[in-house]
Amino acid sequence: MTKLPGWANQLADQYRGGTIIEFIVYGNVDDKVEWEGSDGKPRFGSLRTFLANKLFPRRDAVIFYDPSHGISFRDDDTFGDFHRVVQAVDASSGTKYASQGLPRDANRALHLVERFMRAKVDPRGGAKPKSVALIIDYADLILPAGDPGHMSMAQQATLVRFLSWARDPVFLDADLTIVLVAENLAGLNQALVESPYIGRVEIELPDAEERASYLRWKFERNPRLEDLAQVSVEQFAKLTGGLSRVNLNHVTSQALANERPITPEYVGEMKKALIEKECFGMLEFLSSPYGLDTVCGHGPQKTWLREDARLIREGRIDALPMGYLICGPVGTGKTFLAQCTTHDIGIPCVKLKNFRSQWYGSTEANWQKILSVLVATGPVGVIIDEADAAVGDRESGHEVSNRVFSMLATQMGDTRYRGHILWFLLTSRPDLLPVDLKRQGRAEVHIPLFYPDTPEERREMRQILMKKCGIRVAEEALDVDIALLAVQNTEPPDPEEDLAEEEDDDEEERDEPVWQAVDDYLNDSGLSGAEIESILIRAKRRAYLGGREEVRREDLELEAASYIPNLPKRELELQILAAIVECSDKRFLPERLARLDRGRVRERMRAIKRAMATHTDIR
Repeated sequence: MTKLPGWANQLADQYRGGTIIEFIVYGNVDDKVEWEGSDGKPRFGSLRTFLANKLFPRRDAVIFYDPSHGISFRDDDTFGDFHRVVQAVDASSGTKYASQGLPRDANRALHLVERFMRAKVDPRGGAKPKSVALIIDYADLILPAGDPGHMSMAQQATLVRFLSWARDPVFLDADLTIVLVAENLAGLNQALVESPYIGRVEIELPDAEERASYLRWKFERNPRLEDLAQVSVEQFAKLTGGLSRVNLNHVTSQALANERPITPEYVGEMKKALIEKECFGMLEFLSSPYGLDTVCGHGPQKTWLREDARLIREGRIDALPMGYLICGPVGTGKTFLAQCTTHDIGIPCVKLKNFRSQWYGSTEANWQKILSVLVATGPVGVIIDEADAAVGDRESGHEVSNRVFSMLATQMGDTRYRGHILWFLLTSRPDLLPVDLKRQGRAEVHIPLFYPDTPEERREMRQILMKKCGIRVAEEALDVDIALLAVQNTEPPDPEEDLAEEEDDDEEERDEPVWQAVDDYLNDSGLSGAEIESILIRAKRRAYLGGREEVRREDLELEAASYIPNLPKRELELQILAAIVECSDKRFLPERLARLDRGRVRERMRAIKRAMATHTDIR
């Protein structure tokens, strides 16, 4: 007996229960399917071939339908039986399908299929019933997601037909199976997906063992691959997490055709290109040659992340967070920190791009595709930049945003993937992020980043950025603290009379006001790394215009004194206060900010928001 893949066993188990005859098979449906041949060796073929010849080999009739090819059959005997039924339909209805060809539109084609199924599973005159399997390809194109009220009469009739088949007593008592094949559930009409009479079976992307089985089969059929491969089959399979067997065939075929050595670098390059293509540009692989050692400042934050990286390498994933919320004012290097963390762990890092679509059902379908790839690719770090704007929330009132938010929250909280998928939510406004995502059990560790606030940190920052930008600076100009020079020329603090904190005026002794502490901090820390880099580039430009390759002291001083930050000080203060409030460990905070009372910090945030709303100075 043929050994079936796991998803096929699930379908068979549900069918044997006797209450379900109609199934939605979704997920990795365009891939090759593996089964065990009679000789015990693996075989691979299309899903259509597997269903017809391996899952339903003993069915008397196997029929296929899709909108392009119309009705087709596994064998000539079934075609002959079907033709006789069609002739009977023509005789009773006055149609000419038998002589002029079978219809391809779903409504008329499935009417004929139903007449055939009823004639075979419930025959007249004491004839023996026959077993039938019907396979519908591209079911999501026949009955796409959408409001039934906006469907055409023909689509509504087709939907009712599928729903009625699933609960028809005659069909339930017969040896009949109906399989609807769709890439994902979100693209299929929800009346089908949510019907209790219709089963659902997911075909997942192949795991490492299944990829290795396919690669061994490929290597046996193409001995030249052995010469090109500089990695073992097991390592090859491990490096290709998230790829389908069709993708693996592409990787090996390209290597054969172009005589490319199969190295880890080649496999990584092909994997990146294929997954980005499969996900329609909704995922972007980020590769950083740098580790946490290259990150300037943020000592306690780097220590925590290094410790987590060590736990992952040692396999102690039960002590890891599900994800991280990395927050702080703009320009503090949140994305770079996340990339450096995944580099030190030794796992790939992907950035979630815009997956929303204007078409009904496409956004949820895109998101399902992304999640399936992430699960198969792991271990992987997933960066969601500007998370407060990207993920939506439950209170948006928009049906699609609510469903996407629910899918993300569910996936982030699934402990089966602890240490397998590491989520990095990046935002400068964590106060706008829904609490459902940043609570414990999802983004558990909240890491705030702040500007370098000591002379040593700023000097280190300048040296790193000079090297990154290829800037030659004169020896006498290396000690110019351009951050402090620039901040001395910024706008004065906003008047505080409209931002009065809710404090007791009768209290004679009180702590330093929150606004004063943050303002002092900004005056001492100066600018973000991004702003320092901008000033350095301007100084380099100034040197070139003066016919020099080397940046002088006067170049740095001129550009620093002329620089005007583009972020209002009030908005910057709000971002810093939000990072303080969201911080989950006191060790992450600079000492002067760690002393602030959180209640008063929240009061200050509320006052700033009120003032920004009143003055319309709010993004």
